[in-house]
Amino acid sequence: MEKSMVLIVLALAVLPYQLQSYYTPYDRLGIDCGATNTWEDPLTNYWWRLDDEFIKTGQNILLSVTTNRLPLETLRYFPEGTKNCYNLPLEVQEKYLIRAGFYYGNYDNLSKPPTFNLELDGNLWATVTTSLGTDPIYHEVIYITRKEYVSICLNQTQQGQIPFISSLEALFIYDGVYRLMNNDTALYLERRTNYGADQTVPERFDFGAEYFNRFWKPEQLPNYQNIFKGIHNDGGSMAENYPPYKVLNYAIRAQNVSDSIFLPIDFHETTQLWAYFVFYFYDVSPLPVLNNITKLTVYIDGIEKNTTTVRPYEECVVVSVYPIKVTGTANVTISPAAGTTLPPILNAMEVFTTIEVATSMANPLLSSCAFFYILVYLSGFVAWFG
Repeated sequence: MEKSMVLIVLALAVLPYQLQSYYTPYDRLGIDCGATNTWEDPLTNYWWRLDDEFIKTGQNILLSVTTNRLPLETLRYFPEGTKNCYNLPLEVQEKYLIRAGFYYGNYDNLSKPPTFNLELDGNLWATVTTSLGTDPIYHEVIYITRKEYVSICLNQTQQGQIPFISSLEALFIYDGVYRLMNNDTALYLERRTNYGADQTVPERFDFGAEYFNRFWKPEQLPNYQNIFKGIHNDGGSMAENYPPYKVLNYAIRAQNVSDSIFLPIDFHETTQLWAYFVFYFYDVSPLPVLNNITKLTVYIDGIEKNTTTVRPYEECVVVSVYPIKVTGTANVTISPAAGTTLPPILNAMEVFTTIEVATSMANPLLSSCAFFYILVYLSGFVAWFG
């Protein structure tokens, strides 16, 4: 009996290391949901993997329509069970960009795009409302991982509304990126805009320019100057959050030195939320003059948040503002400050709202599945050594 107890103690001591050997975390993970072949993304240089490595439920299907984004031409749908979950092995206590993509494509020939919930480690991430449109729907968060496996669940909330998913990505980002973020929140992306760029400018860029595979939506505004610097810089800026120069080379600028830029920002919910704003300012004058500078003040809902100076030949200026209480809409105003010689400018903007998340760092090795393996392991160990 004493011998058996000693063996059990020894077995338990080495068990976590044996279980841990099955845990291989990813720093860049792309899952092509429903696909039957892996493939390398020529833009980001990472491989899109099959999803049966991360989930065992659901059914795969190839769409009868083609898109300009290969991960969206297949999907996995879930006709059984109200909740189906992917488990992603990621580094613990690290910051990730996690993005889920949905393209209905009338895969079921019913012309009834479903609505369902998306959950992140048991927290409501988003309500996914799909459509018959040709544009995919993405939901993105910046998230600090709590444990070895991050759970992404699709939750059926209405009878006959069958959840599906087209793509799932998790990309490690540096700790200093989005530096004002709290550990007990995730940042839900409301918008990420490349101002001044027309629709010929892509949303995605190669890894050398955009380190975190963020999507930057181009947008020109008719009431302002839409400016392109005239050169195509490669690489990413070393400014806060590492914005790509392929975004910073575009901007909107007010028509006159005394004018302001006004931007109404709509949020996905009309209830009260906490918002995180990031503004990117960079001189895009084709032939900048040293004595010309842009001094500007940022207001949100009429309250002054920051005054800064943008100078030619200098690095991008980044202004991060958090937390801001919003309800449905916020009004951003960028006004000229005293001493400016040029009208206000804005190159890009990101807007997030927060999702409250549990702070538990529970170890998934103690899950029910792991407990089953513990019993099998111990019984075999004791039987072998008597």
